[in-house]
Amino acid sequence: MPNQMKKKIVVILPRGESIKNFVYSGITDALREDFKVVFFSVVPNLEIKKYLVSKCDNFYELEENRSKNKYADELVKILQIAHAKKLNSVTGNLKIIKDDLLSKGNIKSSLLRKLRKFIASFYTSQKGLVKLTHRFIKSNFKNPKVQELSLLLEEIAPDIVFNTSHIHNAISLDLMYAVKKLNIKSSTFLFSWDNLTSQGRILPNYDYYFTWNQKIKEDLLRFYPAIQKQNIFVTGTPQFDFHFDEKFINSKEKLYDFLEIPHHKKIVLYSTGMAYYTPKEHVIVKEIEKVLRDIDDNLKLVVRIYAKDDNTEYYKLRENNKSISIPDHFWELNHLTPTIKDITLFNSLINHCSIGINVASTVSLDLVILNKPVINIAFNPPGENIYPNDYEKIYDFDHYKPIIESKAISLVKNTKELVKELKTYIRNPSYLQEERKNLVNKFFGDELKKDKTQIFTTIFNELIP
Repeated sequence: MPNQMKKKIVVILPRGESIKNFVYSGITDALREDFKVVFFSVVPNLEIKKYLVSKCDNFYELEENRSKNKYADELVKILQIAHAKKLNSVTGNLKIIKDDLLSKGNIKSSLLRKLRKFIASFYTSQKGLVKLTHRFIKSNFKNPKVQELSLLLEEIAPDIVFNTSHIHNAISLDLMYAVKKLNIKSSTFLFSWDNLTSQGRILPNYDYYFTWNQKIKEDLLRFYPAIQKQNIFVTGTPQFDFHFDEKFINSKEKLYDFLEIPHHKKIVLYSTGMAYYTPKEHVIVKEIEKVLRDIDDNLKLVVRIYAKDDNTEYYKLRENNKSISIPDHFWELNHLTPTIKDITLFNSLINHCSIGINVASTVSLDLVILNKPVINIAFNPPGENIYPNDYEKIYDFDHYKPIIESKAISLVKNTKELVKELKTYIRNPSYLQEERKNLVNKFFGDELKKDKTQIFTTIFNELIP
């Protein structure tokens, strides 16, 4: 299509993981075939900025300095409490408990918390939530930064705005308020499968939504009945496509040499999670290492550390226990951006490991997709008080229930069960293989195999005739 004839898409990249999912994956390259693509993006470093500039028609940096609005800040806190009460999810209720505990140490904070909860109680209906959401969005329209971005958007004149991660949008909120103020068509990608039940209300509301699968679409319709069914598109998620791209997978030999592991050993991959939900997880890692040592000398524990948390305890463990391999993560920590090197390391680990272990992590899906045995830990770190957290209760989280119900993974509630399941998988790697295949088919359907570049290009061509 001649450039002057092309419609215009503003693509918002509010987080490094969005850059991975939509730029590294080639989706925005495909969009540029049919559209002019304008990036509003975080800038993790100058090298990545140069790369991003080369991948779009116009580039604007998302700036950290958001407008201050005390009224809007209070309004959103009340709105999120009201939403959590209405949702009544396990994760949402846990957050309420944690926030209550945090406010107890300060009289002023405690009173403010009680007042917000009291006001929120009047807005827990669907009608109340919609009314409060509308009020919150409008309260930001007069912010100087929003007005400035409104003028810029008028100049750019996009046909549609696409926010590639609705949940990581704090840095892009002023831009999205400007989009709403000008009534520009808006769309967003639901970043992860747990976001609807664990990350609060979607703000602002969008015209179109893209989801991982049919279940998330159904949840979205259930939690937000004002959204029209025809405005939600099941696209799959680009993050799993990397697992099948040889550019991002090292050979087994190269991986083992990098980790300094003898080539005859089998990797048991432990993936750590968010300390917010799984505190003291390094104690679990120590326990697993002891178990593996007793079972088979040919098993090697490799720990994939969660880049977004403080990993000091794992670095100490690495220093003091040479039998555990804990490679660094290679993220650009500014805006939490996975590098090509890190994407390759992760993909190589899940492709070449023999068994995966974690606590209700998304990595369970990564492993199951590749038909790898998965064990989920459902017991607390021995000797540790982690209240109000509880490893077993995590498996009641709404988004993870289908995984447990599928029987495709092994849920272990003590060390004895862990030993039993490990021995079973070592003896018979095909154990639960059919269940894993069924889970993948049920969870992803055809979207896993489809070309995401084609999916998103087709949808945007439909939305912008």
